[in-house]
Amino acid sequence: MREELKKIALRLFSFIFIIFSILIFIDTKDLYAVESNDSILIKKVSKSYTNKFCNSIGFGLSKESAMNFSIKENNQVFNKKKGFNNINQELLAEEIAIEVIEKCGYPINLSGEKGILEFKSYYLSKIKASSTNEA
Repeated sequence: MREELKKIALRLFSFIFIIFSILIFIDTKDLYAVESNDSILIKKVSKSYTNKFCNSIGFGLSKESAMNFSIKENNQVFNKKKGFNNINQELLAEEIAIEVIEKCGYPINLSGEKGILEFKSYYLSKIKASSTNEA
């Protein structure tokens, strides 16, 4: 009986040792190749915009003023980034809307899926208006 327990314990220890050895030597940097550069840029732009927008709301700016400020600031920061002008605006608006509603939806009276859709459409209309003003 003791011999069987020793064999089982040795096999279990060997199995755990092999698994940990494999996990230590696997290079996880290659896993990021699956994610496209566009989605990485969308996440960066979205996070930046969300921080600017929510901070502006926290300082007491109106929703419209905070949105205008955040759009202008983000455009200045990311305008020189490769691929920024070719970003899919629908995907960006969706990501921004989700993050904004999660982070600071309460102060602007938006929540849930309805709030996300409302913010997304408002954001897209502001982007279109700002792009026509620049042209």
